[in-house]
Amino acid sequence: MRNAVQALWRLCVAALVGCFASCASGEPGDEPQRAITIVDIAFDQTTVVRSSVLRFQFLDTADRQAVLGSVRMSGSLGEGRELDERIYLPVDRIGDKGDLVIDLRVADQLWDLVAAAPTRTLSGRIDLELEDEIGVFAVGSVDGLGLRFRAAYPPRVTPMTTGRDVFPDERLAISGDGFLRPEEGTTWAIVDAGRVTFEDGASRTVRNARVPVEWDGARDRALLPVSPSIFGVRSGAFAGSLRFENELDTGESFGGSEQAEYSAHLRRPRIDSLSPDRGSRGQKITIAGRGFVRPASDTSAGTYFALEGVLRPTEGGGDIVIDNDPVIITPFRVVDETRVEQDVSYSVDPVSRTLTGLGAVPGVFDGTITPYIYRGNEEQAGDPWRGTFEVLPTRQVVRVRYLPGFSRALSQYGLGVVESEVRDRIMAVIVRDYAATNLEVTVDEPQDFIEYTTIEIGGPDPSGLLNFGYDNSFNEGGKDVGNLYLSDYLGGVNRHSQDAGYLAYGGVFIESFIAFSPRLYPNNFGTSAEFDVVLSPFMPALGGEPVRDSEWPEGGRVVAVRSAIHMMGNLIGHTASHEIGHALGLAHFPPTVENFAERFHNDPPGARLIMDAGSDRPFTERAELGGDGPARFSDENLRYLQRILPRVE
Repeated sequence: MRNAVQALWRLCVAALVGCFASCASGEPGDEPQRAITIVDIAFDQTTVVRSSVLRFQFLDTADRQAVLGSVRMSGSLGEGRELDERIYLPVDRIGDKGDLVIDLRVADQLWDLVAAAPTRTLSGRIDLELEDEIGVFAVGSVDGLGLRFRAAYPPRVTPMTTGRDVFPDERLAISGDGFLRPEEGTTWAIVDAGRVTFEDGASRTVRNARVPVEWDGARDRALLPVSPSIFGVRSGAFAGSLRFENELDTGESFGGSEQAEYSAHLRRPRIDSLSPDRGSRGQKITIAGRGFVRPASDTSAGTYFALEGVLRPTEGGGDIVIDNDPVIITPFRVVDETRVEQDVSYSVDPVSRTLTGLGAVPGVFDGTITPYIYRGNEEQAGDPWRGTFEVLPTRQVVRVRYLPGFSRALSQYGLGVVESEVRDRIMAVIVRDYAATNLEVTVDEPQDFIEYTTIEIGGPDPSGLLNFGYDNSFNEGGKDVGNLYLSDYLGGVNRHSQDAGYLAYGGVFIESFIAFSPRLYPNNFGTSAEFDVVLSPFMPALGGEPVRDSEWPEGGRVVAVRSAIHMMGNLIGHTASHEIGHALGLAHFPPTVENFAERFHNDPPGARLIMDAGSDRPFTERAELGGDGPARFSDENLRYLQRILPRVE
């Protein structure tokens, strides 16, 4: 079977190569010699079991494509035996954009050739090749090879320290030898007989329970989880025996070390600190402590927090006392037993459409936060944290996400070389427009906020309508008056929006700006000669020559290039500010205005206003040309924004 698979791979590649050869022009021997790249290989294995997968990583190949790879293993196996075998294998990639890799499954393609009984070492080298449709384009090697093949592979674990304090879900570092890699199978820790005695004197017997030992990057160390499935979550003490076993993916098992007497004190969870100690709703707060239990896939285990105390609103009014009915918070993410990532939580009442929860009202919380951990019908309260936490006014974080279509569209405008400068101008426009509010704009994924809005900037309008932009977010019924929801996504497709009778696709669509060109769209409403004047030197569709690397930031057309950057950045930034405004609940109308929740643009419109309808915002205003613009928020809209997003100095 192994030889048949290799023959099939070779046949497929030969067919591809033959196709290219038959399609080539010229006489035989006229083809130029192909340069073959020598690449470094990352390979970190020395011990091999039947279920091993040998991974060879071709460094610095993220931008290459391959259809086939080969691994030639050659050297001595001892006792006068030699190995010289080339194995053809498919090529994979690490993630979507990483280096090329070849994975060799030992059980399928190598084990029988080596015939380890019980051990055998291959001393020699490995030569590797990558092929594309034409042929070999890259080679590499692993020299000084010493692969030890082991037919039997039991784990040997150094005796663990007994009598120490441990926390539920803690990972205990253990040492020894023979721990399995994740792709090889599982190293098990098994409790044949043990007992957990709780603080109240009750006890529970543990028999034939097992927990997988976690790989820690090397054969001689691993992590043993203090698994709630074995030890429970209640504080107390454990005493019993441990043994370790390797179970290969091939089905083979090998018993290893035993520790007849092992004991540990099971401690209750605790909170040590909150960082930072102030934040607005949706902001990430790191809770440090011990004994936090990660949620089980079947929801039978996990962690929650109970808040009790007093919340004193910043703007006065009566204190909110939280005592007989604690505020319960489910963690956003339990990173491990020492750390939780938690947002300043809140919820939206769907009936009254008002905010509730800790983050609803700016103020200072003074009280306790108690961690609780549970599994099944067991629950354990932990040691509470006591202190103050300041709830700040809402900050809206907006991430600008550029799609590949954005770059392609800029190239169509002849501005691909100055993409970074256009992006800088876009950001400057959005930041300027929202400078009087508590809104933050970033192109990177926010690290300090769990909830944030995303706006995509791409090329074509997927709806085919040549829209410049569209807010397709949809929160419990459309327009988000009051900005109750912080995680809008202006982009992609939103079926809820479509089902409600709105457009499905959202974001900013910069290809549609060609509709401003009177030469390309002579019958279109709203065209402007200034569009053609600014872009005709660079845009191929207007007879221009795209900006070249050699003429920016210095060159004969630098003034014209700068004007094009300014115009395009203003157009995109203005459109983004307008769509973000919609996501924030604009245009604002008092509730006394009929159908205020369904009115999306200023009525009546005004001069140079961001939230006017598209037909009321001429090209020169959007592009800030000829002294027109920049647009601004109307006084009514600005008062609304400053109410929902007041600046915090």
